[in-house]
Amino acid sequence: MKALESIWQKPVYLPYLQPALTDDAIEDAERKIGCELPKALIELLKEQNGGYIRKTLEESLNRQIYGIGPHFPSLTDFDWTDDKEWVSFELDGLVPFDGDGHWFICLDYRSDASCPAVTYVDVECDEQRKIADSFSDYLSKLVLDLDGKFTIQTDKSIEDVAKEIEGVLPIKFEEPDNHAHGYDQYRGRLNAAWVWLSPNLVPNGFVREGADRYEELVKLSEGEARRFPELPETSLLMSFSKEDVQHAAVEALRKHQIDIRPLQEVIL
Repeated sequence: MKALESIWQKPVYLPYLQPALTDDAIEDAERKIGCELPKALIELLKEQNGGYIRKTLEESLNRQIYGIGPHFPSLTDFDWTDDKEWVSFELDGLVPFDGDGHWFICLDYRSDASCPAVTYVDVECDEQRKIADSFSDYLSKLVLDLDGKFTIQTDKSIEDVAKEIEGVLPIKFEEPDNHAHGYDQYRGRLNAAWVWLSPNLVPNGFVREGADRYEELVKLSEGEARRFPELPETSLLMSFSKEDVQHAAVEALRKHQIDIRPLQEVIL
């Protein structure tokens, strides 16, 4: 199941994680939508019942797959009633598993109640487009976005590497911040561009203090996981907001014996 596990983003954003999937929950979900769920989706949700994904559809807003359960967002919690007057196509038979209220990526049972396609719909723009012939086909189209991302191969701490980088480049990293992603991220300005440095080994999950169910969810954050299981735990990740700054910075770091490589070379 490692291939399925590697689809999910780490750390897990715990408010979007549903309770562990059970046969009763699957039966209840299928009763609500009136169709059987694809086996490939069920297997994926047994690995992790919903959340953000690190492998996504190329050139799309696809960022998550809903789980099955009582919390938002849930695969069975949708209602097309208010949207039907705005579109020229049938919405009944579409089951969204990602979206923002205007666009959705859906299981599409309209043509085949036993093997749904995967379809993109935009209810604001009255648009629909088939993405894949099945959920398995959809999974096969998910890719890692590695453009502009680098890995530093090291056994040193991220604090020590940040200091090394500051000694090579005209950059001063800000105090690390973990609010956005649940792990410390170092950020600094370099020639009017942003540079980010972050660890590969991160907490297994995260929830922001003050969030609903915080006391319940924070217990699930224990343990550690690799953002990129293809890389060693000690690897660091580095990215740049501007390509010209990136090229000059990478060349300078290599000249000072910092082992920085494009993620595309290491993973693909």
